[in-house]
Amino acid sequence: MTLDPELKKQLQHLDGVEADWDIMLAGHTSLRVGGPVSCLLRPLNLAGLQTAVQVLNQNRHPFFILGRGTNLLVQDEGTRAVAISLEKGFSQVECIDPSGRVKAGAGLRLNRLLRFCLQQGFSGLEFIAGIPGSVGGAMRMNAGTHAGEMADVCDAVYVLLANGNIEKLMGAKLRFSYRRLELPPAAVVLEVELLLTPSSRDEIRRRIRSLLKVRQEKQPWQLPSAGSVFKNPPGDFAGRLIEAVGLKGVRIGDAQISPKHANFIVNRGQARASDIHALIQLAQEKVSQEFGVQLELEIELVGNHHNS
Repeated sequence: MTLDPELKKQLQHLDGVEADWDIMLAGHTSLRVGGPVSCLLRPLNLAGLQTAVQVLNQNRHPFFILGRGTNLLVQDEGTRAVAISLEKGFSQVECIDPSGRVKAGAGLRLNRLLRFCLQQGFSGLEFIAGIPGSVGGAMRMNAGTHAGEMADVCDAVYVLLANGNIEKLMGAKLRFSYRRLELPPAAVVLEVELLLTPSSRDEIRRRIRSLLKVRQEKQPWQLPSAGSVFKNPPGDFAGRLIEAVGLKGVRIGDAQISPKHANFIVNRGQARASDIHALIQLAQEKVSQEFGVQLELEIELVGNHHNS
């Protein structure tokens, strides 16, 4: 996964950007699997990010935003794409209006955003309790549960476009769908404005606790996973279908379809990305044969067979 020496030289000397070379992504994903990436960039500010993206685009070199690595399956061979982490430079959060408007950076962890809202006494985001990940990733995939989704609270999204311009996309014009937000091609989410409702801290805390309790009862918390593997088909549940074809608890290597919830694949220790991939294909094949339903991935695949 070596970088072109000329590109490496350009990336090495960017202002406001930290760079690490030949990083194993297993240490940066919630599944704890994944091969090497030639370069991991950590922009410390907007100018740094703009320059980094500009250099990569000029060199026609692929890149992806790592987020918290909670929704990714990175192939064992790794990827030639450059990974960009927004956690260092884009983790700010502030209240911009006491009536319930909050501005949060794309690199901010969801649990920190939720804690901030609780301190401020703003309700509306309780549904993210227990969802790992970052604000940018949650917005891109319209993260949510039966209790709500990002589309419900999003007032505006600031994005860095492929041409280097920054655009503010207003909530009313955003096209959200199930686990997806339609964005311009190659746009990077920078920050979001959320519209929440003032409420009592005790009430918010109570709601967070009850939602966490349900998650802990139903989902595998003890082992590394990437959250829900498949989107729920219209009017049904991916977990129900996978269980119905008898795959709950099935293992390949150290990867296992969780005995607790069949729409989760867990790493029991030494799983490889190829083991997890094999379970994904097995579930898709069986459910398709038995029910004629094509299970669509909710997690993203990164690596040589896909978007590198």
